[in-house]
Amino acid sequence: MKWLWAAAAIAIAFVVGTMLSKLAKGSLERRGPRTAELGSAVASMVFSLVLVVGLLIALGIVRAESLEELRDDAIKYLPRALSAMIVVILGGVVGTLASTAAQQSIGLSLGRAGEQIPALVKAVVMAFAVILAASQLGIDTTVINIVVAAIVFGISLAFALVVGMGSRPVATEIASGRALRRLVGPGDTVESNGVSGRIVALHATAVEVESADAIRLIPNTLLLDEDFSVVRLATSES
Repeated sequence: MKWLWAAAAIAIAFVVGTMLSKLAKGSLERRGPRTAELGSAVASMVFSLVLVVGLLIALGIVRAESLEELRDDAIKYLPRALSAMIVVILGGVVGTLASTAAQQSIGLSLGRAGEQIPALVKAVVMAFAVILAASQLGIDTTVINIVVAAIVFGISLAFALVVGMGSRPVATEIASGRALRRLVGPGDTVESNGVSGRIVALHATAVEVESADAIRLIPNTLLLDEDFSVVRLATSES
């Protein structure tokens, strides 16, 4: 008889969990697109919680003393669980700060190639946080450490390649700028590829030239690759 009541408790929990999860999902979807994205996750969480309650009720019906043992074990396990939660929360905060810093320092400079870098940085930080949380819970993380180390190594290698390939044009422009500084300076007049004007400033990657109708930024490599004429400031003033 006890098994029948236990089965009924599980079945009722399954039905109630399904209904509540659908209600939660529908409620979030009606509030707007931002909350609709959370609908599936919240529905799954609601269903799982209700089902767990049903399983606990079924366990209490079949073997009441098991609930007392479960309560004692939960109380003993609570400090570890709280420590793991703190580690995950701090990992999320650090991951958000690190991804924001990566977005501002690297992601913007690489354009589309750097769009995924902030997400990768946050994912790596969260992976380490989850490993630390698992160790707090007493879970053997040896295999997880090996897998995460391999993933981090692959991401680091890909990141190095992306940064190297993305910064190569910038490095070429900077090197060309060093060569141009020996040939021209502010105040000189240059003419190259149909553009003529007075040099206002020499930047790291481009030359700022003021013409009759506009101020242009000419890449350093463009000047070096094309023939150009220079009228120096001292010659024009004399």
